Amino acid sequence: MKRLFLACLAACSTESTDVTGPFSGQPKTFYLDAIEVAADSSQAMAVAADLDGDGAVENKFGGATAVLSVTNDLSNDSADMIASGALTSVIDIQADDLQNDSTVGVTFDGGEVFGGRIVDGAFTSNRARDTQRPGTATLRLPVFTNTSPVTLDVTGELDLLPEGDGYRAIVRGRVGGKQAREAAFAGLDEMFQTEPQRHLVFMRTIDGDHDGAVTHAELDESVIGLLLSPDLGDDISLAVALHFSPMPVMRAPSDSCRDRIKDGDETDVDCGGSCQPCWDGKTCTQPTDCQSASCAGICAAASCSDGVRDGFESDVDCGATCGKCAAGRVCAGDADCASNSCDNTVSVLGHCS
Repeated sequence: MKRLFLACLAACSTESTDVTGPFSGQPKTFYLDAIEVAADSSQAMAVAADLDGDGAVENKFGGATAVLSVTNDLSNDSADMIASGALTSVIDIQADDLQNDSTVGVTFDGGEVFGGRIVDGAFTSNRARDTQRPGTATLRLPVFTNTSPVTLDVTGELDLLPEGDGYRAIVRGRVGGKQAREAAFAGLDEMFQTEPQRHLVFMRTIDGDHDGAVTHAELDESVIGLLLSPDLGDDISLAVALHFSPMPVMRAPSDSCRDRIKDGDETDVDCGGSCQPCWDGKTCTQPTDCQSASCAGICAAASCSDGVRDGFESDVDCGATCGKCAAGRVCAGDADCASNSCDNTVSVLGHCS
């Protein structure tokens, strides 16, 4: 019986293929210079992979950003954020040979190491679907237009494909469902406040009780909540491509009003001065710095009687939490109108009938 047991240990056990180190060689650092967030389903699937071994590829995050692109709510500001220094990231590759090496460790901003191999210059980490030693990365990704990047902790796998003198990196893995929803809530809230008139129709579709504020419960019941419903247990699948170069980015942003730092003549981050007017509570020096056109060092809150189209009003002092709008005035949904009828589309403001 003992011999049978020992024989089974030798013949029946499954040997792990994980690369776990020790890793040798002087680490080489590469710096983020581009981010590719999926703007359509084909881009989302191009970087996706089977993360749980069920035979299907997963990228729930990419599906959500593809929908945001259709509604013109997906950020296109990553280049300016990287150029300003508001968005930075590094990878460190520890290998004896960057062309071929069977034991390589890569860290992403100091997270848990991605163990793997380099073959013909390309690094492939342990696969998320079967590894016992996944790597981790904290990603800061521009998702909602004209807002700060969202922060997501990813556990999974990493590929590095040689491109120029750097690498195209593909990070795939799982993000906690709760963290993803919290990030979405914060990003949507900031987007709505930053450019309320641009996003009124979208905001109205989420604000189910028409009280001028979006709650976590309303987010969970919205299309965003559906897009971020977990697909890997309690987690959400993610796959995204980035690019890293051997030197930090040294260039000025092309649009300083969307680079997520306070620069130029801005009175607050990316608002005031020659940039867009600021939301309530932001720093200002004159009325034109504010959406409410009222400044006392900080921008005053929107009012339903200030003669200005501000806050989440669809027209001057009407719509949202203000009074109903009369016929002919601008509306973002039926609830804005005294007639309860607005001819808006899914992305364009309309007029009350």
